[in-house]
Amino acid sequence: MRKTCALIAAATLAPCILTSQPAIAGGHTWFVNEIFSDSTGTIQFIEVKEINGGPFETGTAGHVVSSNSHSFTIPSNVAQPTSFRHILLATAGFAALPGAPTPDYIIVSNFLSANGDTIRYVPNDTFTFGAGVMPTDGVRSLNRDSSTGVNSPTNYAGQTGSVNAAPGPPAVPDGSGTSTPMTVEALDLSGSSLKISWDTASCSGAVNYQIIYGQGSQLPSATGGPFGVTDGVCAVGSTSPFTWNSVPVASDGSGLIWWLMVSVNASGTESSWGRDSAGAERIGPGAGGSSGVCSVTARSLSNTCGH
Repeated sequence: MRKTCALIAAATLAPCILTSQPAIAGGHTWFVNEIFSDSTGTIQFIEVKEINGGPFETGTAGHVVSSNSHSFTIPSNVAQPTSFRHILLATAGFAALPGAPTPDYIIVSNFLSANGDTIRYVPNDTFTFGAGVMPTDGVRSLNRDSSTGVNSPTNYAGQTGSVNAAPGPPAVPDGSGTSTPMTVEALDLSGSSLKISWDTASCSGAVNYQIIYGQGSQLPSATGGPFGVTDGVCAVGSTSPFTWNSVPVASDGSGLIWWLMVSVNASGTESSWGRDSAGAERIGPGAGGSSGVCSVTARSLSNTCGH
């Protein structure tokens, strides 16, 4: 009987020893947290996050992040602790932007559809959004609770940041090709009120327009030189024509007021001023060749439409 009891004791002890070992690391509490796309789909990211505070959710190898059209298999596990950390999957276009945290993994362009998609962390999470829900202005992202805000991607190392992928504003077409030239009509004998018409149809992406003006003495002293600027007429609107009242009079003795129309995008960046007679970009006195008026502090030439 003693031998039998000893055998029973040994048999019942074994399971106790096994169950006292640390649990096998999982990768099950990672959920889709934030997604982002610009209007072209070349700049995108998907951020997944460990949501339960579990320090041992390292078993991510072989898990799949997918959309309705693409999938990516995470190739390796992550290091402890995993509590509330993030894994960042992003396109090469995102990785190349200033201020972008280094992606943990690179995914293909147009991985997700901004017109509505289902993003999955297989097998445990699904995030579906419909058409018109996800911003594509290059600044805002879509969060898990369906709210939107300035993008804030974070990688596994804890590096975070925000990117600006807003498209550059188009220049105002000068009438070349199939575009319509700008015209001006004096509404009084003094010329103090002008009706200005310009092409708003040939190029998309302009959120607003503004007038920049100066005097004869502020024209460049040589071809390719910078313009001086007196002031601007801000927030002209997005439709043509515009009536400019109280047009200023030159005070430098030149008797000349020059002006031009430029567009601005959602972030307040100014468009090209067009090219001079030598084919060089006209430049203003502000940062990056901008006007420096109407709260503009930057100019972008990335949108080639109109110039």
